[in-house]
Amino acid sequence: MNQDFYEWFLLLGRWLHITVGVTWIGTSIFFMWLDRTFQKNAESLNAGHVGEVWMVHGGGFYHVEKLLMGPTKVPKDLHWFKWEAYWTWLSGAFLVVMIFYTGDGTYLLDSSISSISYFQAVCLGIFSLVGSWIFYDFLWERKLTKEKPIVGHFLTLMWFVGMTYLLSKTLSGRAAYIHIGGMLGTWMTANVFMRIIPRQLKMVEASKNGTPVNQEWAKNAKNRSTHNTYFTLPVILIMVSNHFPMTYGHDYSWLILLSLSAAGALIREYFVVRLNNPTRSKIFGFLGVLILATVMFTTSNSENNTESISTPTPEATHSHVPVEPNPTLAAPIENTNELTDVKGVVTFTGTPPQGKKLTLPGGCKNAESQFSDEVVVINGKLKNVLVRITKGLEGKTFNDVPQTPVVFDQKNCIYHPRVGAARVGQEVIFINSDPIFHNVRSISTFNANFNLAMPKKDMKISKRFLKAEFFVQAKCSVHPWMSASLAIIEHPYFDVTKATGEFTLKALPKGKYTLEVWHEVFGVQSQEIVIDGLNKPELTFNYKN
Repeated sequence: MNQDFYEWFLLLGRWLHITVGVTWIGTSIFFMWLDRTFQKNAESLNAGHVGEVWMVHGGGFYHVEKLLMGPTKVPKDLHWFKWEAYWTWLSGAFLVVMIFYTGDGTYLLDSSISSISYFQAVCLGIFSLVGSWIFYDFLWERKLTKEKPIVGHFLTLMWFVGMTYLLSKTLSGRAAYIHIGGMLGTWMTANVFMRIIPRQLKMVEASKNGTPVNQEWAKNAKNRSTHNTYFTLPVILIMVSNHFPMTYGHDYSWLILLSLSAAGALIREYFVVRLNNPTRSKIFGFLGVLILATVMFTTSNSENNTESISTPTPEATHSHVPVEPNPTLAAPIENTNELTDVKGVVTFTGTPPQGKKLTLPGGCKNAESQFSDEVVVINGKLKNVLVRITKGLEGKTFNDVPQTPVVFDQKNCIYHPRVGAARVGQEVIFINSDPIFHNVRSISTFNANFNLAMPKKDMKISKRFLKAEFFVQAKCSVHPWMSASLAIIEHPYFDVTKATGEFTLKALPKGKYTLEVWHEVFGVQSQEIVIDGLNKPELTFNYKN
């Protein structure tokens, strides 16, 4: 599909979704307000009178009276409230398919969260919508939950917690949030389509025929409608969370979603019962605000902790396993006039694997032909290979931290470079060169994690990593395919191969060393080298497919 048409379809779909969603949620909140505001009129002569309320709006008075079906005959003109619910679900399903189920899971998957396949992710997503409704409806149709609703509430809450945790540990953060919102939205819509409206139809038909109306139908329909009103604020939260990657991009995204959803439900409880039970409403409202404040405080302060520099051992394991600190490296490197440059090249034999086709937003150039860049082979040379000394520097320290920063640029919705390295304490700058919203989320063990929004083009963020680590990963939570690996190294003997596959380790003193090369797909290779001041080693590493 043409990218411009794709973006327009998304815009119109989102516009429709928000419009009908606001309409549906507005009617839900309004009718809940009506039900708790009705006052019984002892002078009413209408059969089935429950209560009435007078309102003023738009220069006129409105008189609304609630009557039970059965004692009250069916009026000639009867307005139903259902299509806004149906269109909200249909437009939401359209957006989920268009955004998350196209492009082989560009937005659905995040390799830093799980290695789940596209097919598995789609099945899990569909289960979260359909399977969850089957569980929820089966639960609330049982005699036990009708007689003891507390059991149903507890089991529903446990399901909500379990699904939130499961999706947050398998799908991308953004996809997990949206699918939880879709799960609640499916419950709400199916409540209307499969339980509320059918039972109201039965009541209306019975009233038309003059047969007794089963008031249990009304009670059940009202119960499902009440469930819906408690889901409204969590669903609205999820709808707007797309703009706040500090939530779904957080290490504890599932816990943040649970906490904010609980706060929303408690605040909704405040408005539902504040007239009939002021004490309970104040307690629940206070708890909701307290949860909100707690989440805001803990998440905002988790990124501000500082760390002192510690010197780690030169050895490290791989695949984002950090270097352990070692305080024994204290002796300075001795001066020598016999320093040697070590040069080499990393080659690739065979057919390199094709990167995944990406469905990119319109603000990225070449959006229709962009592929992921885990593997870049040019004329048989492998790019983005980290080369470093891992053994031979024990007992030495290096204080000559470069003043020139290392730069990672978010351009065309791809990190440039894909792999980089910096010295401990060296400035690292992240840039957003795209005219669209990005964020930088670090995944680290020894260094302080951060998750910062970059909403403006050419915006920059400067960071210094004070502990050696192999690797710190930089992610864009808004666009989960965007990833970069940053090695924080305590010595100057490292390089990253460019398009030519070449690398140079400058001014290496005499000694015996282990030189290691690392590629994020093809793994690690190493060689032993001896620097004697006479020969200049030129090394070759080869990866095969």
